[in-house]
Amino acid sequence: MAFLRTLCSRHCQKLINPQINAKVLKGPVCSSSTTSNRILDYLRPTLSTSVQFEVQFGADELRHENKNKNHGKPLDILFKEAVGLTEKKDDSESEREIETNELKRKLRKLEKDVRRLKASSKDEKGKIPCVYPVGRSKNKTLSALFRNKPVKSEQPKQEDTALKELSVDIITFMNHLYREGYLKDANFLPQNKFDISCFDTFYSRDFVKFAAEKFGKDNQEIAKWVSGSNLKKVALFGCPSLAKKNVFAAKRLRKFFNIQEDTVCSKCVLKESCSFVNQGVWGGDTKHLNLADVMTIIVLYALELVPPEMVITDEIKASVSHLLDEIVKLSSTVSQGSDI
Repeated sequence: MAFLRTLCSRHCQKLINPQINAKVLKGPVCSSSTTSNRILDYLRPTLSTSVQFEVQFGADELRHENKNKNHGKPLDILFKEAVGLTEKKDDSESEREIETNELKRKLRKLEKDVRRLKASSKDEKGKIPCVYPVGRSKNKTLSALFRNKPVKSEQPKQEDTALKELSVDIITFMNHLYREGYLKDANFLPQNKFDISCFDTFYSRDFVKFAAEKFGKDNQEIAKWVSGSNLKKVALFGCPSLAKKNVFAAKRLRKFFNIQEDTVCSKCVLKESCSFVNQGVWGGDTKHLNLADVMTIIVLYALELVPPEMVITDEIKASVSHLLDEIVKLSSTVSQGSDI
C-alpha cells in the first residue's frame, strides 16, 4: 500500500507540473469543453494503470497469506487432513508438533555425535586424555585470562609446606582412634593394621583431624574432667588457622573461659589476614565446654597443621601433649566402665 500511495503522489505531481500542462494544452486555442476532454483522455490510461496495480497487489497479498497459512505442514499431513484420515489441527498445534519432532531429531543426532566423539577421544588404554594443555594452570579467573598473567594464590599450597614429625602423644591418640573404629574408613591404611608410616600426607592428617572431631562429639561426657589450666593456655594462644570453622571453635573456647577477643587478636600473628578479628560469638551453648571444639584445636596444634608464620611455643606443645594423654585415659576409663 505504501508503494501505491507513492505512485498516486507522482501522478498528482505530473498534473501540477507546468511542462505536462503545456503538453496537454499545446496547439491552437480551443474551447473549454475540448480542453476538458483532452485532460480526461490523458488521465484515463493513468487511472486504469493504478486500478490494475491495486487489484494485482491485493491478489499477490492474498496468495502470500494463504502460503504462510499452510507453511510448515508436510504434504502427507495436509493430504490426511484433506481426506479425513486424521483430525485437522489448528496452525499453532501443528507448528508445535513440527518443532517438537525437529527437536527430537536434533537431540538424537547430538547423542550420536557425543557417543562417537567419546569413542574416538579415548586413547589406546581406554583413558580419556587430559583436556588441559601441559604446563598451564586449570584454575584461572576471567580477569586473569584477559591479563594473560598467572593467578596468585592467597594462601600457600600445602605441598609447599613440609610436614612435621609426629610426636609420641599424637601417635598414641591416633592409635586410640584406630582401636575405637574412627579410622575404619581410611583408605590409606592397610586392612586390620595401624601403620604410622601411612600418615605422611596432608590427606591422611586431615582425616585424623575430622576423626578427632567426631570422637569429641561422641565422648562429650569426659569434657568435665579435662584439665582446665592447660586448656586455658591453649585458648589464650589464639586460633590454629584462618579457616572459619577452626576460628569459631577457638572463639567458643575463649568464650567459655570469658577471655576477651581483643586480648588475643591484638597479639595474633594472623590478624592481618583474618576476616574475624575481634568478632565475638553469639548464640550457641558457651556455658559448657564443647569437646569437639577442643579436639579440633588441639589436634591441629599436635599435627602442626598451622600457617607457616605461626610458631607453636614449647609451653603450648606441652599443654597439648598433656591434654591428649589425659583424653585418651579418660576415654579408656569410660569405655571400660560401660563394658562392665
